[in-house]
Amino acid sequence: MKSTKLNKITIAALAAVSISGAISTANACSRIIADTEAHGITVARSYDWGERLSSVAKVSPIGMERSSRQVPEYTNPATWNTKYQTVYFEEIETFHGTTGEAINTEGFSASLLYQDPSKAFIKDAADNGTPALHLSDIVPFLVENFKTVDEAVNAFNNGEWQVAWKTGIAGHQHGFHVSVQDKAGNIALFQLNAGGEMKVHRGDANSDLRVMANAPLQQDHRAYVKTFDMTDAEKLPGSISSRDRNVRGLYNSANTKWTADETWEQTRGKMKAMFDAGNLVSQDVIDPTNGATYATWETFVYNLENGEITYFNADTATQVSMNLNDIKQFTTPMCADLVSQASNGGKLTFTTCS
Repeated sequence: MKSTKLNKITIAALAAVSISGAISTANACSRIIADTEAHGITVARSYDWGERLSSVAKVSPIGMERSSRQVPEYTNPATWNTKYQTVYFEEIETFHGTTGEAINTEGFSASLLYQDPSKAFIKDAADNGTPALHLSDIVPFLVENFKTVDEAVNAFNNGEWQVAWKTGIAGHQHGFHVSVQDKAGNIALFQLNAGGEMKVHRGDANSDLRVMANAPLQQDHRAYVKTFDMTDAEKLPGSISSRDRNVRGLYNSANTKWTADETWEQTRGKMKAMFDAGNLVSQDVIDPTNGATYATWETFVYNLENGEITYFNADTATQVSMNLNDIKQFTTPMCADLVSQASNGGKLTFTTCS
C-alpha cells in the first residue's frame, strides 16, 4: 500500500499539477434542471473529475463580511456582506476550495462547471475596473447577493461584478462557465467567448439551458444537437463526452413525466434516475474525444421551492440530506464534512468551522 503521509506543501503541489494538467479531464460535470409538477424547480448536478473529489458544506449567515480571494491582476477585488442565508459546497480534494454549487433560502442557486474552450479567450478578457471575483468565489458571491436570475444578470450588465479570469486557480488559468437559476424556473448561463466577451444566454427550465455540461460552448452544443433526431433514442450518442451527455440529458429531461401526486422523495428519486441515466459517469470509462477518463464522485439533488437538499457520494454509495430551514438560525459560519457524514447517513449536522 502506498503511504498517504504527505505534508501540506506536497499535497498542494500535487493538486496544482493536477489542475494545471486539466485538459485531459476538463470535460467533466453536468447539471440538469426540471420543473416538477408537485415540487417546482429541482436541480441535479455532479462533481466529476479524473481524481477523487471531496466536498464540505459551508453556511454563510446574513451580514457576514466577505471578500474575494486575492486577484492581483485586477484593480478592484470584490467585497460584500452576505445578503441571503446561503449553503455552498466547496471542493477541497483537488480544486483548492473552489465552490461549484450554492443555494440560498430565497430559492436561488448557481452552478460552476468546467468549460475548457474559454481558456483561449482569457488573454482578451480585460479588467474593466468593476469588482473582480476569484473563480473560486464567483458562485457564493452570486448566491449570497441575489435572489432572482434577473437581479444577477442586471448586476452584471450594470458593472457590479466581473470574473477574475486572468488570476485563475492555484496559479493556472482555466476556462469555466457559470449558470444561475431561480425558483420561478429562470436560467442564465455566463460564458467567456471570443474576444474576451462574456456572453449571457437566457432561458428557463423548458429551454435547452436546462442541461449544462462542458465543452463546447453553448452555441456549438446547439449545432451538435441538431445533427440528431431527438425523437429516436436508438440513434442518440452513447459516449461519456460532454457533448454526448448534453444530448442525452436533453432527451431524458424532455421525456420524463412529472405528476402532482408525487412525494418529494419520489420526485428526488426520479430526478436522480433521470440524471444518472444520461449524465453520470462511471469510473474508468474513456472519453473518445480526448482519451481521458473521469468519474462522477459527488451528486447533489435539491429543490428551490421546499429547500430539500440531498448529497450522494458515488464513491461509497452513501448519502445525506438537509433542508435550508435547518440553517436559517445560524449567525456564524458553520461547516459540515459531506463525505464522512454521508457514510453515517441521516441528516447533515453543522458545527463551527475550524
